[in-house]
Amino acid sequence: MNNPNPNERISACVQAVEKLARQSIPPDDFLRQFLAFVMEGSQAPAGAIWTLAENGFRLVGEQNIAGTEILQNQERGQKNSKLLVEVVNNSQTIAIGPASSKAELRPAPLVVVVSPIFKDKKCAAILQLFFPETISDEAQKGLMQFAEHLSGLASLHLSGKMVSPVAVNSKSFWESIDRFLLDLHNGLDTNQVATTAVNDVRQILTVDRVAIAMKWGRKTKMIAVSGQDKVNRNANLMQKLNRLVRTVYQSGKPFIYNGQLKDLAPQVEKQLADYLEESNARMLAIYPLEYQDREHKSEDKPQDKAKPPILIGAMVVELLTSHNWDTDRQAAAELVSDHIATAIHNADEHEKIFLLPLWRFIGRGFRALRGKTLVKTLVVSGLILAAILALMFVQYDYRANGEGRLMPIVQRDVFASQDAEVETVFVTGGDPVKSGDLLIQLKNPELQAEFLRVQGELSEKTFLVRAQQSELELASRAGQVEDAIRLQGRIAETEIEVNSLKKETEILKDRIDKLKVYAPIDGVVATFQVEQLLRNRPVRRGEVLMEVMDPKGMWHLELEVKDKRMGHLLRAQTKFDTTALPIEYVLATDPETTYTGHLEKISSRTSINQESGNVIQVYADIDERELAELRIGAEVIAKINCGKMTLGYVLFGDAIDFVRVRLWL
Repeated sequence: MNNPNPNERISACVQAVEKLARQSIPPDDFLRQFLAFVMEGSQAPAGAIWTLAENGFRLVGEQNIAGTEILQNQERGQKNSKLLVEVVNNSQTIAIGPASSKAELRPAPLVVVVSPIFKDKKCAAILQLFFPETISDEAQKGLMQFAEHLSGLASLHLSGKMVSPVAVNSKSFWESIDRFLLDLHNGLDTNQVATTAVNDVRQILTVDRVAIAMKWGRKTKMIAVSGQDKVNRNANLMQKLNRLVRTVYQSGKPFIYNGQLKDLAPQVEKQLADYLEESNARMLAIYPLEYQDREHKSEDKPQDKAKPPILIGAMVVELLTSHNWDTDRQAAAELVSDHIATAIHNADEHEKIFLLPLWRFIGRGFRALRGKTLVKTLVVSGLILAAILALMFVQYDYRANGEGRLMPIVQRDVFASQDAEVETVFVTGGDPVKSGDLLIQLKNPELQAEFLRVQGELSEKTFLVRAQQSELELASRAGQVEDAIRLQGRIAETEIEVNSLKKETEILKDRIDKLKVYAPIDGVVATFQVEQLLRNRPVRRGEVLMEVMDPKGMWHLELEVKDKRMGHLLRAQTKFDTTALPIEYVLATDPETTYTGHLEKISSRTSINQESGNVIQVYADIDERELAELRIGAEVIAKINCGKMTLGYVLFGDAIDFVRVRLWL
């Protein structure tokens, strides 16, 4: 026996449930048979039907539920009870997979689809289906729609409404229409109006699905589908329905398919067949939504013609279980479609108002300005205006901030004169020194070896000169003229070599003498822990070994000012015709006392500070006698007075400059 394809299986399941729902069967027996049909149609590995009891939930029917362990395992049972309570409270069909936002409610490591079954608008039972975790999100949505549709049929059976779903002349129908109209005209948001319409119309007409498509220029856009918070317009079902609606609603007449594909235009027939293959609908009706402008004054001016209706979109109604689209349903559908067209048109016109959120805000503001609120508002507005005027016109001193150190003016760096290794450090940090005091002894074994080698060669050449001179004397006495001339030439060559070695010896001796590093000035050693830093350490020529400063002389501030402040400093110097701008500063060790000074010198180039970015070195002259304690390198925070500027710029200058730089204002 061949297995039917999924569409045929689902269609057979829906027909079987519809037939079952029309029979007079006790509720428990109906629910058990209903579960069997649903399990067969959905191919769910496990499923259950629960009813509400006084002390919780009662299991009416189940298939393979033991595999989920929700009855044997207490923890899973508690999770399952929480899930059922969630469905009862929300009255919505849900599918919970491993990636769902409510995954913590899953009673077992499976995909769970749960749908409420209602009796007289109250939850009376719950359908629960279990599927493997491997099914896709798209399949979960399809199973959720399948369970919701069949639960709707079960709800009609329990409520006794399967025989006559709609009675236009009944009191309950008009009561539902009244509630529908109140909900429909309760908002002016197009999506909200459309969502309210599809969900209410689905209940009024007792159909399986209602959708609303809105005309968007030459295109059509699905804006609401019953049972869905958000329309997935990229889904195949929605795209095929969109093409079908766009083709048929232009006629302005309702289009009804009740199982027969005859007397249709070829393009309509093809699009309808494509959609029915995807949706499995047995009845489909498309009602154009046309807005009729009833404000024309044809009675006052008979010559004025009535304005033609405006096509807003279309309402799509579907039945998945029956071809029967009776006259009562048709009349009710035409009635609600007129109201939906008006409500959507009004909402759309309202949303077209330019800067609507702004006008709403202004309107609420003016509405709030009544009585004492008006007085308070005027007072606050006056204060705000006064503050703005003060920021714009009140002048205040603008001061550029700088951070730096308190340092003696006389300071020298002690350098290594050549590549060597530190042998001995004779001072420590803070020691007083005199100019010429030995600070560091360096050693260079290669240099010492070179000096000894040159000295050896010099001694050898000197001895050779003496020997050659002795030979010259003997040759002269013996009258050997040629030998004497040859010896004189050799003596001259050797003497040249001797002179060269003497000069090389002097140079090497000078280099060896420079391995001793002396203090360049009177002062103190300003480098902290100098012995730990230098002992036995190799150094390169020109490398700074330590700093010597004279704390008994004059002191100044070495500051770093951000590069963006330099414009204010230079303008102030030009304005006051002086480079000695006044400065106020505090020491980090004594922040309560403010001292004064004046600008002395500004560096001609920008440097980079890892924390502050581009900075300019600035030096400030101070009176060191004012300071209670002079400590080399003490942290200083200074403010350089750049003259008067508006209070607004003084307070918010950085923000103003940021906007100016970014926008070039």
